[in-house]
Amino acid sequence: MASNLFVNRLYVLTELNQVAYDERFHHGVNIIRGDNSSGKSTVAHLVFYALGGEYTRFVDEARRCSRVLVEVSLGGATVTLERPLDKDGEGRVKPRQGMTIHWGTMPEALDGHCRRLVLGYAAGQSRQSFSAVLFRLMDMPAVQAGSAITMHQLLRLMYVDQESPTWSLFMHEQFDRQETREAVADLLMGIYDASLYGARLDLRQLEADMDEAKAVLYSLKTVLPEGGRSRDSVNGLIGRKEAEIERYARDIARLREGESPASASRPLVEEQKATVASLARECSRMEEQADLLEHEVQDTRFFIDELTSKRAWLMQSAGTRRALGSMRLDYCPECLSPLPADVPEGTCCLCKSRVEGEAGLTQARRMAEDLALQIQEFGAALRADEERLASLKARLRASRRKHRAAQGTLDELLGTARGSMAARLEDLNYRQGCARGELLQYYTLLEQAGRYEDTAARLSALKEGRESTCRLIQGLEEGQEQRRAEVRRCMQRHGVYFLHHDKESQKAFADARPDDFHVDFSDNRVYLQQPHDRYSASSSFFLKLVARFSLLFASLDIPWMRYPRFILADNMEDKGIETGRAQKFQQTLIDSLARYPDDQYQVIYTTSCITPQLEHSPYVVGEHYGMGHKSLKNV
Repeated sequence: MASNLFVNRLYVLTELNQVAYDERFHHGVNIIRGDNSSGKSTVAHLVFYALGGEYTRFVDEARRCSRVLVEVSLGGATVTLERPLDKDGEGRVKPRQGMTIHWGTMPEALDGHCRRLVLGYAAGQSRQSFSAVLFRLMDMPAVQAGSAITMHQLLRLMYVDQESPTWSLFMHEQFDRQETREAVADLLMGIYDASLYGARLDLRQLEADMDEAKAVLYSLKTVLPEGGRSRDSVNGLIGRKEAEIERYARDIARLREGESPASASRPLVEEQKATVASLARECSRMEEQADLLEHEVQDTRFFIDELTSKRAWLMQSAGTRRALGSMRLDYCPECLSPLPADVPEGTCCLCKSRVEGEAGLTQARRMAEDLALQIQEFGAALRADEERLASLKARLRASRRKHRAAQGTLDELLGTARGSMAARLEDLNYRQGCARGELLQYYTLLEQAGRYEDTAARLSALKEGRESTCRLIQGLEEGQEQRRAEVRRCMQRHGVYFLHHDKESQKAFADARPDDFHVDFSDNRVYLQQPHDRYSASSSFFLKLVARFSLLFASLDIPWMRYPRFILADNMEDKGIETGRAQKFQQTLIDSLARYPDDQYQVIYTTSCITPQLEHSPYVVGEHYGMGHKSLKNV
């Protein structure tokens, strides 16, 4: 379940730093009303943009503004989001502009009395995108669908704009991918399962690793003899060859008994000593490096575990405080005596300390976000150190083998470097040299045999991992389809309710059954019975409006959905919907929402067809705009 999204206040500044717009919003229904061309849509566009949406086609009045700030509540924390309205040389608003997150309320952000985090639109090597931070604040998992899912993509399914075609269920954009729409819909409906996505990634990696292991085995089979594909068989060859060399050494020693070392052999001995000493120093140096790196890796793991525990504790603490809210204790938990009722608001009834309230939750979420960034940074450093350590250990093993071989050669030189020998001694030396050459080849063969065995064992483990991952994916997909069907049924029930309460402008709407109502996020359309049925522009827009609000109502009925229970709708009477039809839909919407507590959702919509009853209701926000008093001031 994702956190709710509430817009508390929208604040827009002109290029001369004057206030162009400043209005507060409330939980529940918010109505922005006014005449045509009075700036209602501009306010909706600015809300969409401030929340992280990508929009650049602002009207002239909005282009005379410099920045927009919106105070929002996310996951019980109150933060203020700020985005610039920078323009290019032709005066058009630049695309993909970043965001500053102020960890506090609007007044605190404007006065500079809270910490802030400056983020880019897209992630870079040294910084995260603002979408990644907002996702964590909303307890929304990060999703990859060819490219990362951004806040803009989520808002495309929370913002009903006027500029999109009537057939487009999502807010329209030119380069739209079916894969992206499916990922966004699954995420918001609560169908997306991070473990399923991870399992699919694991399956792809397992299959790629299996292909690589098969290629390595095939390559090794072409160079290894039949009896040289296991460590045991090659170790047997090495043992027999070492025994042969030892026999040669004993024979040579007997022949050289009593002779003094020949001066001609001394250069060879000294050269071999230098080689052994150099290899010993190299092994010692790499052992020290490996020990140091091993300790660094262990320390980093402990530190990451500590950071993860701290972040989990912070998130649990914030969640507990949000769940308990302002619940008051009537009796002391120690002595069970009644507690005084005249405690001032914002004061603990037990210890009389000040209670931080929402500010404390904001602080906790900010600290959790800082810890998440540290965990990512140290995790990347840990992976790099682990790769360096594995490479260093492999080189150390190779150096140790070289050192052992060089030491053996030196031992034999010291034992055989004596005066001139007879033909028998020369023959033994020749044979011993050949045997040592073969022994070095066996050492290389042992390394390849070990690689063959390790690769074969790894391939077997990969096959078992693939089978278990496939079973896991199958189980997760079955659960996903069950959740998808539950959301679909709930949306159909709410959608048909709105269609039946239409002004009977379309007979197909009045006769619709729940099974007739289809919302196809993948193909970006909504239809009744047949996908290719056509209606008037006003009825097509009405059908899309019903589909989008049915998603909101489903999220209010199904607690595990991730849709943040927020919708922004621009112009309820778009595409020529007659006034009476638009007004009836608004009243049906408000009557239906009355069944739910206001603090569970937020609806913001604009209209030029408000009824007198709603005009004077607590739902309205700001003044009734007209040609002489538009929404944006001082522009």
